[in-house]
Amino acid sequence: MNYKEARDYLDKVSIYGSVLGLDSIKRLLKKIGNPEKELRVVHIAGTNGKGSTCAFIQNILMKSGYKVGRYSSPAVFEYREIIKINDDFIEESAVAEIITLIKEKCDELTNEGFSHPTPFEIETAMSFEYFRRNNCDIVLVECGMGGATDATNVFDRVLCSVITPISLDHTGFLGETLSEIAEVKSGIIKKKCNVVTAIQPKECLKVIEKNAGEKEANLTVCSVAESVKAEGLKTRVRYISGTKSYDFTLNMMGTYQVINAITAIEVCHVLESQGFEVEENIEKGLLKTVWPGRMEVIDNNPLFIIDGAHNPGAIEELKKTLDFYFTNERITFIMGVLADKDFEKEIRMIADRATKIITVTPNNKRALDGEKLSIAIKPYNGNVSYAKSIEDGAKQAINTVEEGKSDMILAFGSLSYLAEIKQTVKAERRD
Repeated sequence: MNYKEARDYLDKVSIYGSVLGLDSIKRLLKKIGNPEKELRVVHIAGTNGKGSTCAFIQNILMKSGYKVGRYSSPAVFEYREIIKINDDFIEESAVAEIITLIKEKCDELTNEGFSHPTPFEIETAMSFEYFRRNNCDIVLVECGMGGATDATNVFDRVLCSVITPISLDHTGFLGETLSEIAEVKSGIIKKKCNVVTAIQPKECLKVIEKNAGEKEANLTVCSVAESVKAEGLKTRVRYISGTKSYDFTLNMMGTYQVINAITAIEVCHVLESQGFEVEENIEKGLLKTVWPGRMEVIDNNPLFIIDGAHNPGAIEELKKTLDFYFTNERITFIMGVLADKDFEKEIRMIADRATKIITVTPNNKRALDGEKLSIAIKPYNGNVSYAKSIEDGAKQAINTVEEGKSDMILAFGSLSYLAEIKQTVKAERRD
């Protein structure tokens, strides 16, 4: 197969959906020689902040001279971004070559009477094989939506298990309460391994502590920053960890990014204890980190920001961020969501913060129709309108600033439409 054929194959097998459980992925990995057994892994689960925390850790390791593999899903702007070594996406030729191998093994499995692996299982196997072939020093692996039964949870041992902030999301799969979801996320904790957890709701921390105790794991619970100050669109943070103190600057906006950065620091302490020399590069790596789609400034005239907040926990942090960095600004929201999210709660939390809201329909089979979203918003903010296309929504938002009706624009909700927003704004600037 060439790259296009490989991508077509992955689209074709999307009929197998998303299935929680490890039997299928373990059979597939065995067929390709168990590449996961040759990797040194940091495994990251959680509801919010996995990508940003992973990016912070990655940049600290890269600054320290390590070859870092990274697997994160789903893609936001480019398919190959889900598998990276340092700053480079997996090559098209590597996708084609490894998917050709995996297809052959999937066919063998179905001929043997087993179920066909899902796209996520196939991509997970592809990432592990790619990292093995390229002899990475360390690999950062993000869970999908789960933990215990997530396709990434196939490691016997890991360098560190990491749990980022937990909130209500994917309740149909993971549980209806925070405690139930924390139980699933805690499934990545291995026997006698190192565990780092971000600051969590009390009910989540209780579950994590219980599971770490049962597994005799060494648990580190992150502390609160000593101080956090906005410096324009940057963030200045002071954090004390044991006898060490850090004064660092983040180029990424977001009060939640402070939590993610602190989590990354504590993970690096764990890695230091296992022979990785990273301490002197922690502050440099944090400063270097940017993560597309998270309070990302895509234009300065007008100020246009995109953010992937897509569940109530993330929306709560987004509102804190707006109140922290943009106290007096009049903001036009562009909002597009997926129908299986708790969008009604999200609306109640943040709709009154906007001067104007423009709704759109993300290009995703799970998308909520933007017109229905507009109707749901109206009781909480009457200045709402529906844009028939994402391009039209972006242009309408820009007009509100040009007409003096708002000071800035924030597009958020489903990650699946942010790439199109970004492309539209770039195209507008070229015209």
